[in-house]
Amino acid sequence: MSTDSSPNPFAPPASVLQDPIASGTVPSIEDALARGYDFSITDLIKEAWQRVSGAKGLIFVGFIIYMVVVQAISFVLGLILGVGYAASGAEPSGTAVVLQMVVGILAGTVGYPFMAGINMLGIRRAADQPISFNEMFSHFGQFVPLLITGLLMTVLIYIGLLLLVLPGIYLSMAYILAIPLVVERKLSPWQALEASRKAISQHWFKVFGLFLVLGLIMLVSMIPLGIGVIWTLPLMVISVGVLYRTIFGVLPPAN
Repeated sequence: MSTDSSPNPFAPPASVLQDPIASGTVPSIEDALARGYDFSITDLIKEAWQRVSGAKGLIFVGFIIYMVVVQAISFVLGLILGVGYAASGAEPSGTAVVLQMVVGILAGTVGYPFMAGINMLGIRRAADQPISFNEMFSHFGQFVPLLITGLLMTVLIYIGLLLLVLPGIYLSMAYILAIPLVVERKLSPWQALEASRKAISQHWFKVFGLFLVLGLIMLVSMIPLGIGVIWTLPLMVISVGVLYRTIFGVLPPAN
C-alpha cells in the first residue's frame, strides 16, 4: 500500500473564495483584494430581496431624509450664490448654469453622511446585524473624510465623462463602495476610492450588469404610480450591501 501523502495532482483546485458570514472571519482590505471574489447577479438579487422585509421602512424613510436634506442645502446655497431663474422666464446664462452645477455637487457631497447611513443600513442588513434609525445620524464624526471622498469621486467622474465618456462610466461603477469603506473600515478618502476601484475592477462588467438589472427593476416599479419603489429602492440598497459583504466582509458594530 502506498504511503505517499503528496497531493493528488489531478484533484480540482480548492477555491480561495470564502463567505465572511459563513466563515466568521472578516479579511483585511489587502486580503480581500488579494483573494478575489465572484457572485451571481441572479443569486445576489434574490438574497437581497429576501432581506427587504423588515428593513424597507427604515431604508425608504432614510432615503427621504437624504433627499430633503440635499434639496434644503441646494436651496440655501442657491440663495447664497444667487442661483435662480429670472422671473421673466429667460434662459439662464452660462455662469448661472455653472453655478447650478456647483450647487448640486456641493449639496450632494454635504449630504454624504446621510448617504453613508443608508449604505450602512444595507450593509448591516446583508450581514445579519441589527439595524436602527440611529444609523442615519451616526457618521457625522466622519464628515470631513466623507466630504473629501464625495468631492474627489464627483470631480474624477466628471473628468472621466469629459474624456470620451467611457472613463467616467468606468469610475462611476468603480467608486460605488468608496463611501461605505470610509465609514465601515475607516479608510482615508483616497484609500477608499482605490480599494473600491480595485475590487470592482475584478468583475467590472458583472457589477455593471448588476446595476443595469437593478435599474430596470426600479424603472418598472415606478410604472404603477411609483408605489413599487417602496420595495425596489431598499432592494437596491441591500444589493449593494450584499456586494460589499461578498467582497470585504463586514466588521461587527462598535459597542
